[in-house]
Amino acid sequence: MLHTFRPAGRGLLSTVGALALAAALAGCGSESTEGADDPEAGGAPDGSSSLPVTIEHKYGETEFTEVPERVVVVGLQEQDTLIDLGIVPVGVTYWFGDEDGINPWAEDALPEGAEMPEVLDSTNGIPVEKVAALAPDLIIGEYTAMTEDEYELLSQIAPTLAQSGEYADYSMPWQEMALKIGQAVGQEDEVTERIDAVEAQFEQYAADNPDFEGKTTALVTPYEGLFVYGPDDPRARLLEALGFDTRTSALFDEQSDFGSSLSAENTGDLDDIDVTVWYDREAEADVAKVYEGTTAFEEGRWVDISDADGAYYVAHSFTNTLALPYVLERYVPQLAAAVDGDPGTVPPTPAP
Repeated sequence: MLHTFRPAGRGLLSTVGALALAAALAGCGSESTEGADDPEAGGAPDGSSSLPVTIEHKYGETEFTEVPERVVVVGLQEQDTLIDLGIVPVGVTYWFGDEDGINPWAEDALPEGAEMPEVLDSTNGIPVEKVAALAPDLIIGEYTAMTEDEYELLSQIAPTLAQSGEYADYSMPWQEMALKIGQAVGQEDEVTERIDAVEAQFEQYAADNPDFEGKTTALVTPYEGLFVYGPDDPRARLLEALGFDTRTSALFDEQSDFGSSLSAENTGDLDDIDVTVWYDREAEADVAKVYEGTTAFEEGRWVDISDADGAYYVAHSFTNTLALPYVLERYVPQLAAAVDGDPGTVPPTPAP
């Protein structure tokens, strides 16, 4: 379950790597600026701009002055917001899902004829040398655990949008991530429209499902026993936006950035939760066995999202303006079937 909640491992640049980076940096300024409005080059499609703008982040602030032509995403999901704004990055960072870094919910938004981005691997930290080789004029890394050392190196290559310092890494609200991306590329008005449209969907789904209001819920996964996601995890915030209560559960340790680890025998405590959302419920047999002995299980007060759900399983972790509508269409019917406590109500199978 590494991909659903743990950050990638960190690693310092070696001396050899630093030399390679210096060479790559030397060549960055000589790149051609042709194609500023060409979607294949990654530029803004309509030439609109709300620049210059200064954006605060974890490591200070960065001024963005020009509409970018070549954007590299070192975060795990920000490419979707860029694509929603008509910008195709020249580089993206692989998390999980489609190996080309562009997942099904984003494919229809790709400009016709767009060149696919190069895919980077952040398993050992941000690959700074490879980022430099792509000659970006904007680097985006909000959904990351970017270190200060990495930020200093990246900011020598191009203006860099790092994660907010107001939240734990990987915990920025999707609205704030999207807004800052829109500001950095000169499309604040456009991204605000997209944020408003998605928030309106949440409001409509909540209004259509009044039984969600105030019901306690927990997001959990079998991982060395049971892992309970914290209420500030972006996926937990989705449930809050639909009316659920993720903050009164005694299962959650408020001192943890991501959530709490419990032993398998504590799985029975989920009986007190109105609706439990599982990731891969059957991944550990001892956890599944304990839960299957609870009243909550017998009453069907649970949803399980697993690898078998394909793109939906991946999309549930991509909280952005393109992925969220795709998720809500599948997620809300499952939650509605679980919240009624009727064991005869079977949650629908998500659409492929």
